[in-house]
Amino acid sequence: MMVYEFGKNINGFGRVVFALSLDKKRMRERIVIGKEHDVKSRLADSSSEGAVYYDEIRPLGSLLINFESDKNGDWNKHHMILRESYGKERLLPIMERERWKMVAPVVEFLQAKYATGEPSAMFAAIRTWENYLNLHNMNDGSDSLTSRLSMLYKPFKVYGQYRPWEEKAVSALSVAIRDGESQVELWYPVGKRPFETVVAVSSFLPVIFYYRHKVEEWGFVFQRCKVCEKYFLARSKHYELCSDVCRKRQAVAAKREFDERAKGDKLEQLDEAAYYYWYNRLRKLRKGKFANEEKATMFKMEFDKFRKEAVKRKAEVRSRTMAFADFSTWLVQQQEVADRLMD
Repeated sequence: MMVYEFGKNINGFGRVVFALSLDKKRMRERIVIGKEHDVKSRLADSSSEGAVYYDEIRPLGSLLINFESDKNGDWNKHHMILRESYGKERLLPIMERERWKMVAPVVEFLQAKYATGEPSAMFAAIRTWENYLNLHNMNDGSDSLTSRLSMLYKPFKVYGQYRPWEEKAVSALSVAIRDGESQVELWYPVGKRPFETVVAVSSFLPVIFYYRHKVEEWGFVFQRCKVCEKYFLARSKHYELCSDVCRKRQAVAAKREFDERAKGDKLEQLDEAAYYYWYNRLRKLRKGKFANEEKATMFKMEFDKFRKEAVKRKAEVRSRTMAFADFSTWLVQQQEVADRLMD
């Protein structure tokens, strides 16, 4: 795939588009970014030599879950720098140098966004620069640039406050939609292009509304994974794990929990058995034909010491500062102490 160059010249002829295809059966999305002709070639044949900037297949819902957001208004701040640079006199070499120096921070910002690999940020970076270069020599270039970029960035601010699938986000994006923002361009399956494709050029809104409509139409829901706590798109609310990786992690955690519980039960069993080992011998020294009050008093003192130490060591086993095997060995040794006290 090509890497977009944020240079001083337009990158060839033709419009750069953002194409999205959704695969309901396999629950996947495919996004291709590039010149229109090259994108169509890629969608028809993945091995096509058509040069595009982005072509990835991801889990369904990834675009909405990871969509670019702009809590701090960074996109608009850099847009204002571009707008102000239009006010510089043109054609004079020194003023041109001043203009490119002025927009250098914007280029760095756009390059950084492009490098994230997130398609919504990549496409916005490309469209920002393409608009800037195309509108520079127009008399109303500043106003046209603001109009186009405001339309392009509209979802970023909304998604800085809400998740894309929340109704508040939909309401915010639906307010004051201008002509052209709600219109969608569809490429229907043709030839080797197996899926319907929705295409964005100047605004993300058609893609977002199309995506949400399909999710609702198919009855899918956004869930939060119980293991990694990341959001994912599921066929129903019964799905609580986002991937095989998290399913394996949960299985391992469940087994560990079971083993710990089993170990805890065995710990209590061993401790209880040791307690009654001492207790039964104390009873023999207090009652019956082997009764011996003096020995019973001494035995009771050692029994109390044993119980105090056993409680401490059992706590250490639970906190994993003492091995279970070491505790078991110690209990056996204490039984031998009890036997010696009986002599």
